[in-house]
Amino acid sequence: MKKKLAIGLVIVLALMGFIYYQYTRSFSYQYTAGRQAEEKKDYYAAVQHYQQALKKDNTDTRTLFAIGNVYYKMGSQKVLAENYLLKAVKLDGNYTRALRLLLQIYESDGAYDKMETVQQYAKSDEARAVFKDYLIRPPVYSQEGGTYDDDIMLTLSTPEGGDDYEIFYTTDGKAPNGVHGHLYDGSIYLTEGKTRVRAVCRNANGKFGEVESHTYTIKYRTPSEPKASPDGGEFTSEKKVMLTADEGTTIYYSWSKKSRTPDTSDKVYTEPVTIPEGYNVLSAVAIDRHGKKSKVYHMGFSYYPDK
Repeated sequence: MKKKLAIGLVIVLALMGFIYYQYTRSFSYQYTAGRQAEEKKDYYAAVQHYQQALKKDNTDTRTLFAIGNVYYKMGSQKVLAENYLLKAVKLDGNYTRALRLLLQIYESDGAYDKMETVQQYAKSDEARAVFKDYLIRPPVYSQEGGTYDDDIMLTLSTPEGGDDYEIFYTTDGKAPNGVHGHLYDGSIYLTEGKTRVRAVCRNANGKFGEVESHTYTIKYRTPSEPKASPDGGEFTSEKKVMLTADEGTTIYYSWSKKSRTPDTSDKVYTEPVTIPEGYNVLSAVAIDRHGKKSKVYHMGFSYYPDK
């Protein structure tokens, strides 16, 4: 009788041990153990338990988020955190906690292109609303950066969906935030030289978004030398000379016995001029609104009327 009882007890204990062993391998046990380890900040153990739980159900978004969250807390594992959070978001586009933490990682890295990619997984208004505080697109520039030969009146506008945004900008290369940035309230006038314009939008909650930068190099073009018609010659009857130059320039001219360089104190050309009697040199220069001067035109004209 005692032998039978002993054998029965052994069987019961073995069965209980097997049941406990099976329980410790279950999803519920491993997930709970992971939570407990995470609360104790034993992040390595927490990940191990969560990974065991994930083996039981690799589509459980809670566990995917938990692993991503722990890796994020570890500080040096942002890439792993991103991978697990992204898996959770792809499985459940309405998982706002996973979305928010993922966007927080992207924001710290300035990875706004990744934010735009993830946005496609947001399935509800609540999920899409999470992006409003992270995916703050940059201002729209009226002109691309590049090399120009005249001044630019640059305008900035808010992107689509950013009606409540404010725009901040700098022209000295510094970050265009509330410390260094100027609040945009009109156009930006760019003149000769090299200017880097950096601009950013700030939403109604005071958060700054993605910075856009364009560099403008403006080098004023030297006006072309004026042209004359006729271009010098000998004449026996009265003749007028017509001068032409680049649009936007003013022609200054003079008649003299030898070549000289006209300046703004000389006559302004407005209509064809009469060739004086005798031999004279016509000198002319074109000056634009920036004060840039063309090469000086010089040509001799002889006018001796028939007697």
